[in-house]
Amino acid sequence: MEFPIFQVPYLGNGMTIALDAVLHVVISHGLAIGAVSMVVASEYLGQRRASRDWECFARDFLRVIVFLTTSVGAVTGVGIWLITSALAPRGIGSLLRVFFWPWFIEWGVFTAEVVIVLIYYYTWQSWTGERKKHHLRLGLGYVAAALCSALLITGILGFMLTPDGWPWDKSLWSAFFNVSYLPQLVLRLGIAYSLGTLFSVGYLVFTRRAPDFRKEGLAFFAKLALFSLTITLLSGVWYFEVVPSAFKTHSLYAVMTSRFSQQPELFWGITIGGAVFLLLFWLAALRKSVTSVRILVVPTIIVAVLFVAQFERVREFIRGPYLMPGYMYANQVLLEETPLFARKGMLPSSSWYNATARQGDPVGQGAYLFAQNCSACHTVGGINDIVARVQGRTADGIYVILGHTQEMVPFMPPFSGTDQERRTMADFLFHLADGTIKLGAPSRFTPLNGGSAHE
Repeated sequence: MEFPIFQVPYLGNGMTIALDAVLHVVISHGLAIGAVSMVVASEYLGQRRASRDWECFARDFLRVIVFLTTSVGAVTGVGIWLITSALAPRGIGSLLRVFFWPWFIEWGVFTAEVVIVLIYYYTWQSWTGERKKHHLRLGLGYVAAALCSALLITGILGFMLTPDGWPWDKSLWSAFFNVSYLPQLVLRLGIAYSLGTLFSVGYLVFTRRAPDFRKEGLAFFAKLALFSLTITLLSGVWYFEVVPSAFKTHSLYAVMTSRFSQQPELFWGITIGGAVFLLLFWLAALRKSVTSVRILVVPTIIVAVLFVAQFERVREFIRGPYLMPGYMYANQVLLEETPLFARKGMLPSSSWYNATARQGDPVGQGAYLFAQNCSACHTVGGINDIVARVQGRTADGIYVILGHTQEMVPFMPPFSGTDQERRTMADFLFHLADGTIKLGAPSRFTPLNGGSAHE
């Protein structure tokens, strides 16, 4: 099925998806898994030690978590489906066909999570005495459901980087239990509990608590955090060991971009510095230094979220030029379609273009070819601006570059279309760069080769 092409101006399609996805990951991992697990652990300590302080902390913190997960978390989760359905419909549609049953089950599990956590919160004060033990079991049931959700989603996320044998055997099992499934699962759980302990400490030091309890809580969460960070580090190394070598070569560029990619020492300096900062923070918490923790907790949360964003950025970027390796390019063109477009053309094959465009208009032809081939990563005048990339080049130079994109930049898909369409797009980009074309205003130019893509 063919879908219309949508482009987000200035921000870009990729960045739009990424911003929503990273926020959702921070909430779904850090709060829905990590922080709720800390609540259940706190309730357990409250029962075991007959501590009113632990009990009140757990109940009060759960109120904040329920609010955030059922509002921002749920909205960003739905937002991922809405945004990807508009900006990458062929990609998300293909993934749904491969992973229909895992995703269907995950939706059921998510519904169960919401129901359980609401019951868990609203029965906190009414379930007393012997029923209090059942209340704790309810919390454990929620944690089990959240972990089940992570088990299901990780298989799909791992597939998008390491599809294993799926491009050949089309088997759900080879797709789901791909080579990066287990290390990524452990890594994501390490991230979840590292964030969960961090959010717990943030809530602990910025709410009114007994001084002795605050110190006790700092030491408890610091021990869990140091264990979680160790798991995160080891599983991170394990994860990147199984990533194909061809993809790993893109890792530095993914974070540093073209401007700083030739300075690996800068990347390692910032990364190691951030890791040392996290370690020092948790050592301060382990020493029960309330003042130091209160000063540093917000910067530490920012550093931790940036680490999550870095991981998600690298995971998404390095699989370029593919959206689904061995099957679909990042611009949603199937690998098997590329030879067809080279012979018959992309414009004649597009029902949306032919139904809506003004025939023989080189601006419309060039804009459509750019949108189909490049808009997954590039914008006009915004992030990763295509105009800045071609500024100062001749139309012939752009034409040559379009014919060798994957050879020049290995994470870029090859141009899809006939030689004539490549010329039309080159002319379009050239005139876009020299100001002849201004998008959003009536524009027209005479193709430099004297023809049009429909000739």
